[in-house]
Amino acid sequence: MSPRNVKTAESIVQVIGGVGNPEVQVRATHLADRLATVTKGTPRYLPAPGIVSSRGGRDALLEDPFVAEVAADWDRLDTLLVGIGSIEPSPLLRESGNSLNESNLNALAASGAVGDICLRFFDKHGTLIESDLNDRVLGISPEQMLRVDRRIGIAGGARKYAAIRAAAEGKWINVLITDKKTALKLESDKAP
Repeated sequence: MSPRNVKTAESIVQVIGGVGNPEVQVRATHLADRLATVTKGTPRYLPAPGIVSSRGGRDALLEDPFVAEVAADWDRLDTLLVGIGSIEPSPLLRESGNSLNESNLNALAASGAVGDICLRFFDKHGTLIESDLNDRVLGISPEQMLRVDRRIGIAGGARKYAAIRAAAEGKWINVLITDKKTALKLESDKAP
């Protein structure tokens, strides 16, 4: 995306910390920074990991003034721009360490998970998977996400099809940016 000459966003708020390898975690901040540059919005970074080892660790981080200030913005969002992840990370994510470990992924798959948005995993119907992982995510809550008026999901390809379909069915997103093949398959699956 190229920067605009006019301001198209008031602020860009990071809704989840980085995931995986600490060297790769800065990518989440970089993406928020790039979107802020393009929209001329004021960036609001979440200076924390996206997942921690315990609920207590998450709660302690949420008490940090810098983290708490960004987290307070999550209740005021009017647009949410998110990626849709499949339960099976891409080879690039797996090799970079920018995904959950095998044990967590296996447990989620056994619970019926097909995909996630902001590490909130859901089944083939878009129903949230209840797991201890939810208590360890440092990011926007499912309830906060679903209150945002415009929820834009970005994903495509056969590997992510089940996750995309579930995200739409579960109302995690109400706008989808995808490729033509995925859009046509979604449309044909809707037909009686």
